[in-house]
Parts: sequence; C-alpha cells; structure tokens
Amino acid sequence: MSSSRIPFLLVTCLVLSQEAVAATAKAPAAGTFATREQLRECLALDDGLKARLHAMEAATVAHNRKFDANEVEGARLVEMKARLDHSDKAAIQAFNQAVQEHNAHLQQVDDEAVAADVATRALNADQAAVDQKCGPLTYRPADMDVVVKERKKAAAASAPAS
Repeated sequence: MSSSRIPFLLVTCLVLSQEAVAATAKAPAAGTFATREQLRECLALDDGLKARLHAMEAATVAHNRKFDANEVEGARLVEMKARLDHSDKAAIQAFNQAVQEHNAHLQQVDDEAVAADVATRALNADQAAVDQKCGPLTYRPADMDVVVKERKKAAAASAPAS
C-alpha cells in the first residue's frame, strides 16, 4: 500500500469515528425541549455534512482509480526502460516525456491526497460543531413528526416527475 492511499483510508476512519462519537452523545436533562426551528436547522446541518461525506467518498473512489492507473503506468515505464535502445535519441526523448507525464500524474494524486486531508479535517471540525450544537437537544415527538412530514413533502415537490 502506498503513502498516497493512506490519507484516503484515514478519511474513512475519521468519519466513522466521528459518527460513533455522535451516536454515543449523552442525552440532556428531561423537560427541556428544542424548538421546531432548531430541529430544522440541525437536520439541515446534518444533511449538509452527509452530502459532503458522500462527495468525499466519491472523490476517494476516483482518487483510488487514478492511483491504480499510476501504478500500471509506472510498471509500463519500467518495462519500457528495460527495452529502451540507448543509442536511439528519439526513443530516449519519448521515454523521458513519458516519465515527465507520469511524474505529473503522481503529483496530481499527491495534491488530491493533501486536499482530501484538508477536507477531512474541515468535515470533522464541522461535525464536532454540529454535534456540540445539536447533540444535547431533545425534541418533542410531535415536533419531530411535523418536521419530518415537511421534509418529505419538500423532497417530493423537488423530485422530478416520472
């Protein structure tokens, strides 16, 4: 496993650990209920975090494909070098060009790994902020029912007709 793939595995582990922490948050004292507006806000924040997580997961899949392609490309360059006619200047130039392109691909994958690390840290910080803001809130079941119905109605209205 190479060092470029490790940050993406860390993304998954960190996100899963944040979800586990959120799931074990302590319940607030009984008798204190949050408003419907707070519930709406917390659900919207959660939706945003989930959308970001899904986008990061998709980016991880794309990154892994590029990583695998780079490994294949690197193996092809090793074979190309073994067969290289060192007396043919055109062949040497072609090989050097291929190596430069491969290095650019490697740099792109490394840059994506750095960007993914930054995005993961931001997501974790935002998740912690949402957990702190919304985790201790308790909602009345009637408020939950109303807000869930509103969200379902809004989702149905925004869904394309079949």
